[in-house]
Amino acid sequence: MPLILLTGFPACGKTTQARQLVSALQDKISQEPALSKYSVVYHSDETLGIRHDEYRTSQDERRLRSKILSAVKRDLSRTRIVVVDSLNYIKGFRYQLHCEVKNVATTYCLVHVMCAGETLARWNKSGDVSPTGDADHPETAGVPWDEDLLAQLIQRYEEPNSQTRWDSPLIPVLAPEDSLFALREQVFRVIFPQLYRDGNDRETLRLLNAIKPNNSTILRPASAVNSVQMLDAETSAVVKKIAAALQINVVSGPTRVFVSETTDVNDPNCVFVELPAEGASVAQLQRIRRQFVALNRLRSIERNRVVCLFAEYLNKNLREL
Repeated sequence: MPLILLTGFPACGKTTQARQLVSALQDKISQEPALSKYSVVYHSDETLGIRHDEYRTSQDERRLRSKILSAVKRDLSRTRIVVVDSLNYIKGFRYQLHCEVKNVATTYCLVHVMCAGETLARWNKSGDVSPTGDADHPETAGVPWDEDLLAQLIQRYEEPNSQTRWDSPLIPVLAPEDSLFALREQVFRVIFPQLYRDGNDRETLRLLNAIKPNNSTILRPASAVNSVQMLDAETSAVVKKIAAALQINVVSGPTRVFVSETTDVNDPNCVFVELPAEGASVAQLQRIRRQFVALNRLRSIERNRVVCLFAEYLNKNLREL
């Protein structure tokens, strides 16, 4: 299943762009004999029954992300192109979908739809002219976003980074100036690199090689029944060590907490967590721990590597607090 993931602020024009893309893909399939086995499946918040209010709480958001993930897994096929039109604003969720694609050994791209703030507000409020010039803007054809919720989601949005493998290839689209229909050739090269193999250009060869699953993204069945319990126990022990260090250093707080047996930074077996200057709460540490366990529950990780990998994950996420 080539997966095309759309991301962007609410009411920025994603649905208009997605519909243009679906039409372009269907035309390409009908014109290319080599693509005769391909089909297109379109999923959006509307088709999956996701309401705006479900973005208000973390519990509801987990359920709606589960709906999207289930739809992608259900339609997983090397000859079925799945277009997912949703906010997809959490980088961890984009990573999760990227891993699903790599496991099936197929292609992927992320389309980042952007528009000016005043344009977004106008479209959300009144359903003004769409990027295609239609009278009704499809993104706001239904119920407009509540202004407070819209502001919260814009603040929560985690921008794609083309340097990370789960956010690339990245195709930026500025609405209403750009359109995915006009940029369709970029998408075709990413989704159907086999059609451009004869060109022998470096980017096409890279995309063809990227289809192969690798050790960092392939999903493997758990090697033991207690795999999740092991992950939970090892990561909980790390959080307890950090919590204990926080209690001892109440005034200034530690900046570095060793979570390995050795505390010699020159020893390759030394593992530590760098805390931000403003500190970190146990609740924040537990939230990051649960994310780590969820992302790795279907992977086979050796016990002696869990602490090191979790410490790296903690350091990365704590820097972004």
